Amino acid sequence: TAANRDARRRATAYALLNAAVIAGYTMLDGVGVRRSGAPAGYAMWLFVLTAAMLLLCSANRWAELPAYVRTHRRVMLLGGVGTLASYGLALWAMTLAPVAAIAALRETSILFAALIAAVFLRERLAPARIIAVILIACGAALMRLA
Repeated sequence: TAANRDARRRATAYALLNAAVIAGYTMLDGVGVRRSGAPAGYAMWLFVLTAAMLLLCSANRWAELPAYVRTHRRVMLLGGVGTLASYGLALWAMTLAPVAAIAALRETSILFAALIAAVFLRERLAPARIIAVILIACGAALMRLA
């Protein structure tokens, strides 16, 4: 139907916009971390500045923050440490290898997400998703061979 076609076009446009944003911040990170000479410091400053912006943008909900932290502190801590570690490792890797190779490797996380969805969450993977996963794996292998 026409509505379905329009929805797919919009979804494709958003996906391409998302890809452009990811490419943009990946290139900025690659240049920034190399110029800084300190991957850990660069990552920490990004996290501090991001946290400050989040706090400023949510100023009207500060009263709710202490209760939220009490309720979710373990998940927040685990998520924060995991995010900082994975992002920091990617930034560090960008100082040692070509940014394009690291960016491609980071996108292979989709493979792990699909595997977790299928094995642990018992989700059925649609044929289109399986094909996408195979294409990503082939792309990562080609990056390695090139």
